Amino acid sequence: MRLRICRPPTRKIDGFDVDTHCAGSICELGPQLANVFMAEGWAEPVARVLLIDDDADLRALTMSVLERDGYDVVEARHGNEAIRMLAEYSPDVIVLDLEMPVMDGWQFRAEQQSLPDARLANIPVLLMTAVSSAEEQVAPLRAVGLIPKPFDPDRLLAAIRAALQA
Repeated sequence: MRLRICRPPTRKIDGFDVDTHCAGSICELGPQLANVFMAEGWAEPVARVLLIDDDADLRALTMSVLERDGYDVVEARHGNEAIRMLAEYSPDVIVLDLEMPVMDGWQFRAEQQSLPDARLANIPVLLMTAVSSAEEQVAPLRAVGLIPKPFDPDRLLAAIRAALQA
């Protein structure tokens, strides 16, 4: 489990020294140790966002906004790359552009929803696109929201928080 250290551990656990973690750092821990860290108030879970967009500059800007707000961000240049990344990174939410080469957002969503692993098939998706008819695409794509491009950082962050709570 990925955790953000809120405050460094103050004691040993089962004889192991765990005080090597610094506040603000992100670490990967097994479920038992992660539960101890969270119960002690030493850490909190980190949400992972899969950002799928073919525009490198927009990806960099979006990643900067999300990482500054504490999210772990994984990026893909198109839907085909993102499909391959789903199982490996197991994101909590997906931010999806619709118009991309190789595999566009519509194709990605169809393939994602047909995955045999229900957990991966049902990861919430936010559309972030400049497509003029995007509002009409939210329901057919079973997206949890829409962020028009160019995007407002506060609106994006609010939409991600809402998607994670849904």
